[in-house]
Amino acid sequence: MSRTRVVKTPIANGAVLNEAYDYARKASFVRGMRVQFGDTVLLLISGTASVGPNGESLHPGDLRRQARRTFDNIKALLHSEAADWHDVVRTTVYLADMRDYDAFNEVRNAFYREETLIPFPASTCVEARLCRPDLLVEIEAMAVIPANRRA
Repeated sequence: MSRTRVVKTPIANGAVLNEAYDYARKASFVRGMRVQFGDTVLLLISGTASVGPNGESLHPGDLRRQARRTFDNIKALLHSEAADWHDVVRTTVYLADMRDYDAFNEVRNAFYREETLIPFPASTCVEARLCRPDLLVEIEAMAVIPANRRA
């Protein structure tokens, strides 16, 4: 039986962030997914952290620098789809320690000011054990763009 499927393609930006399946221990996810619904596209950015182009953790122990790198990684992924932070409608933030929330929020507020975001995206923040012990923050993002916008 033939089934009609929603058009979806992976999102990547290898200049900033490697693909998870390139890790020595393979991980089964893509950095993001572009899903088209008629004239509208949903960009789903996977949990993203302070990871470099070779899969290395960046800025161990420094929550503020990790948070900034995470926002920049998401920005690069969005850019690869001709999107930016103005298109983001929702984020989910995972902190290794909720006591870091104030420091994280300072970085987030500064980044959002730089991006001139108004309104801010909807957001949830939870404490969670992250995939690597040296990572302190991970963020997922959802963005919505018109289907005719392409990088």
